[in-house]
Amino acid sequence: MKIKIIYALLTLLPALVFAQEKISEPSKYALVIGNGNYSSLSRLANPVNDADDIAAALETLGFNVDKLLNASQEQMESAVIRLKNRLSAEHDSYGFFFYAGHGVQSGGENYLIPLNANIPDESFLRSKAVSVQLVLDVLNDARNILNVVVLDACRDNPFGWSRSGSRGLAVTSRQPADSIIVYATSSGQTASDGRGRNGLFTSSLLTNLSTPGLEVKEVFNRTGADVADISGRRQIPAIYNQFFGTAYLGARPQGAFETGSVLTATGALRINTRSAGTMQITGANLQRTVELPEWGHLPIEKISAGNYRVVMRYEDGKSEEKTVTVGREETATLEFVYLPKPPREPRPPREPRLPREPRLLREPNTLRVSGRDRVNHKVTAAYTYMFKK
Repeated sequence: MKIKIIYALLTLLPALVFAQEKISEPSKYALVIGNGNYSSLSRLANPVNDADDIAAALETLGFNVDKLLNASQEQMESAVIRLKNRLSAEHDSYGFFFYAGHGVQSGGENYLIPLNANIPDESFLRSKAVSVQLVLDVLNDARNILNVVVLDACRDNPFGWSRSGSRGLAVTSRQPADSIIVYATSSGQTASDGRGRNGLFTSSLLTNLSTPGLEVKEVFNRTGADVADISGRRQIPAIYNQFFGTAYLGARPQGAFETGSVLTATGALRINTRSAGTMQITGANLQRTVELPEWGHLPIEKISAGNYRVVMRYEDGKSEEKTVTVGREETATLEFVYLPKPPREPRPPREPRLPREPRLLREPNTLRVSGRDRVNHKVTAAYTYMFKK
């Protein structure tokens, strides 16, 4: 009987492991804003409908949605902070920001216009509108896997004071990593409001969001192609991608794996160093700095498969950089073998040199004497002493 029970448990074990993996879906949070009932600007018919329908579609895909309709500046900015806080609390999470309403560009910067906007001059945009770059920077601070920003706000500037005469929105100058930014039309162009319940762009986006099994980049590629085709290429959406992983906004197709989430965190990395220093590792949504001692060893378990850059900075100012690829269910190893040169021993101080004493040189003078003198006199050779310094 015990044998049968053990056999049954072993049979069920792979299914239990698979079920655990299945549960590990990334968390999904969205902020959807639709501003249309402006009092001091021209009213827009579709943004509220667009926001309602996009919010419903994202909820169907498993997103926790925060929806704002006809929102003030304070409400919009507070909601952006809430979204950032939710994303930063869970690294393995997707963020989705959608805005439909009036938007303008000024000096190369894009601004979303709140419902209660009272902007008497272009110079007040920074203080009375919501900066798109600010939204991007705040979401980037969350350090989550993926952020998608969709702006259906590329309409004519509604303010008569516009000095630049620019139409539509400008290209984002500083796009954060791991983000996809989508404009309803190209830079400097205006988007169609459409004749039905939704604008042309949002209508096409809704169709592709509801198509099962599409990877996130394919959702927007198809949306762009549909809008260009329906408009006779008078409206071309703009897509700016800084996300190089694989993600599904809805359920994953069977057998597909997402990168950047816990579903692919099956690799391991071992780092060994001969000398002490500071190690920095980046790649695949991982940023980590560690102080390692001499003969240090750093094991990193269950990290996302992908490429990593590892820089080791040593105490003598030297550095060593390596790249490594971590595969699924594989363990990669990096060895840093740099050994600083031992410091030179100081030379002993040199003894002071004493002044040299003069040397005594002798030069004999040869005396020539006659034979008589040699006989009768005792002759001694005389010497001349010379001193040479």
